[in-house]
Amino acid sequence: MDISDIPNQIGKALKYSLRSPSHFVISLVTSMAVLAVAYDVVYGFAYVRWCNVKDPHYDGRYAVGLLLTAIVLPMVAGVTAFFRARYQARRFGPTELGIAIAPFEVFTVDPETLGTANVLQALDIVGTEFFRLVQSTMSEFPWARNFTFRFLPQFVRIKSKSEAEKQRASLDATVLAWGVITQRSRQPLEIRLEMQGAVKRYTFSQLSVEEFPIRVLQTFALIEGAQTVSDRGDGAHARQLFEQALPLGTEIDSKHPGAGVVARIEAALQTLPASGGTGV
Repeated sequence: MDISDIPNQIGKALKYSLRSPSHFVISLVTSMAVLAVAYDVVYGFAYVRWCNVKDPHYDGRYAVGLLLTAIVLPMVAGVTAFFRARYQARRFGPTELGIAIAPFEVFTVDPETLGTANVLQALDIVGTEFFRLVQSTMSEFPWARNFTFRFLPQFVRIKSKSEAEKQRASLDATVLAWGVITQRSRQPLEIRLEMQGAVKRYTFSQLSVEEFPIRVLQTFALIEGAQTVSDRGDGAHARQLFEQALPLGTEIDSKHPGAGVVARIEAALQTLPASGGTGV
């Protein structure tokens, strides 16, 4: 790592530090130490050449620069990152249909890539970009305008069904997506996706980036969204979402006999008014 890499490395350290309070403190102190050393090296290098002397002179200007670079700068960056993360973890609005995407857990059994740095890089790049691709694909459809997508910060870790239910409720999200990415030697990444809805939980296992069941995700997001707005008393909106899910459900049932998606949608539609009014 050379001096030009230091700002990038500090930014990554602060980003991943938000996984827990202890990580945050350690990364912040480490960032201060690295910046202090970097500042001292740059100051000494520049001073002897600018002033054409053998040794640098350390005076009040050096102390002020060190304070700003090694203390103030990382503190400001850390506080900014902290409040940005808290803002990302805020509750959805009372009228929003929120799809919250939690950071994926990453496991590797490839001897060539074992190590914390590789795991964090996989978590950041693979997990985030995977769902950005999903979000981009889903956003092409008109129904996606009904939903608000949000990527949750690093400190939101989902490892069990009970944690998912609790986190979804605290966010007031319609759907909370989380899961696990497993890397094996010389094999495609394996993805297990969990979707915790207000009504049901859905599990998709042995996925790959190339073969993602986008139609299934669309269907169950619409169903959960329809049930949510129905519970809020907006029957007309609920019917609209259920009707958009119906052809998708038909497609799923044709490929997976016995899934019963259409039957579930039709049963829900029977409880809603034909047009206007409020749901039950």
